[in-house]
Amino acid sequence: MTDAGQNATILIRGGRIYDHDGDVHQPATGDILISAGRIERIAPHIDAPAGAQVIDATNKLVAPGLVNAHYHSHDVLMRGMFEEAPFDIWTSYTGAAGYGTRTHREVRIRTLIGAAEMLRNGITTVQDFLTLYPVEEAYLDTVLSAYDEAGIRVNFAIAARDKSQLDISPLMAKDLPEAIRDRIFGKPGRTAQQELDFVAGQIKRLGMAPKKLITWALAPSAPQRCSPELLAGMAALSREHKLPVFTHVYETRPQAAAAKVQSISLLELLKTAGLLNERLNLVHGVWLSPSDIEMLAAARARVVHNPISNLKLKSGAAPILDLHKAGVEVALGCDNYSCAETQNIFIAMKMLCLLPAITSPEPHPVTAALALKAATLTGAKAVNMEGQIGALKPGMAADLMILDLNEPSFVPFNSASRQLVFSECGGSIDTVLVAGRPVVRGRKLATIDEAKLAAEAGEISPAFRRDVEAQIKRSADLVAPLLEGNRKVWSTELGIARYIGGPKNS
Repeated sequence: MTDAGQNATILIRGGRIYDHDGDVHQPATGDILISAGRIERIAPHIDAPAGAQVIDATNKLVAPGLVNAHYHSHDVLMRGMFEEAPFDIWTSYTGAAGYGTRTHREVRIRTLIGAAEMLRNGITTVQDFLTLYPVEEAYLDTVLSAYDEAGIRVNFAIAARDKSQLDISPLMAKDLPEAIRDRIFGKPGRTAQQELDFVAGQIKRLGMAPKKLITWALAPSAPQRCSPELLAGMAALSREHKLPVFTHVYETRPQAAAAKVQSISLLELLKTAGLLNERLNLVHGVWLSPSDIEMLAAARARVVHNPISNLKLKSGAAPILDLHKAGVEVALGCDNYSCAETQNIFIAMKMLCLLPAITSPEPHPVTAALALKAATLTGAKAVNMEGQIGALKPGMAADLMILDLNEPSFVPFNSASRQLVFSECGGSIDTVLVAGRPVVRGRKLATIDEAKLAAEAGEISPAFRRDVEAQIKRSADLVAPLLEGNRKVWSTELGIARYIGGPKNS
């Protein structure tokens, strides 16, 4: 990506400027001067500097760009492939290794599709927790180049694991037929040292900023999928380079039950490895216990809430009110296309506010304004960009979206925060800037040829659908034992409830 767009001077004139610390219902009207990719000045009126590009924001709302704090770009082409299913069955259908080596063209197309939807929906920063398969530099470079082409800000992590068993395996019968048992309990894969060497090697090869808008994160897949050596190695890399860490923790009831029957605590594993600190982001956290939440609060770690996938995969409703009460900050993510179908933080914000109603009839403090902070400021903390993105302030990156207040979601215009969260789904977005560069103008992407991308996706998707159908057939004999395993999980008492009705919760 060239620097030309980011070095341009832009004046956004006459828009209502959303301020987290100001009037979140009726934001004041003003101008924003952008220079060298950053907000230089905000004032009621600013004279346009010579040569500045002027964007008329009359009757429009200017809001911070959204942060998608959890995403996997490897399965973009699986959008619309699956109905709801328990997590372990879904995993048997969607694991990247089951699809073999893909072409570089396919990898580029899928990366651009995800980036395009995110930009159109006002997401200016994404944390991509990528399952890189095969684990080769050339495929990594293809992904990073596609992101650079799109012009989206990325906090990028290569998923790492050295245990291949399904999460539910400790709860499964040991006398299963060998062909089934091998796939559930796993076979030796890459070693901890191989995983660590590859990640560290890419940081060394590409530097701390592989592309202008791309930074690194670390992604040990989950404590139960990593050896103590791999977790400790990730902690060492995080300390050395001051990198944020993302890991899936207590996403499902089977994961929590498996930990209990093995007399282990996933958070204790992270703590022992040196990962439980302010750089840690727990993805999902649906089945966190009260003591787990206390540990998170003490460590100043965060939770990344993925409400869409949590429900589609039957994981349950995360304890949002308990987290809020304990002072644990929550960022928002959209997760895989294969289990969430879309990259839309507006939906995640709605669900953040509304899901607590299934556990408590009382009014609660998770307001629309708080949801917007979760989608911006807390997301910025998660990707190690606190004070750089997430708000419209002088000196911060010019990552923002401009929404048309004449669109149905905002008519009549009563509250910016409430209508952004409860009414809007992204259709009102007219313009998006990332680092001061217009990447969406007039509801059209400026960096990606959407028609060409759609045509290319149409060319490769029939073959990919056939691959998915073949994988579903290969996994058909796993469905019955995995369903039975999920049912047996309910015999393990956890003392917490994340479902309403159904089998005994605790």
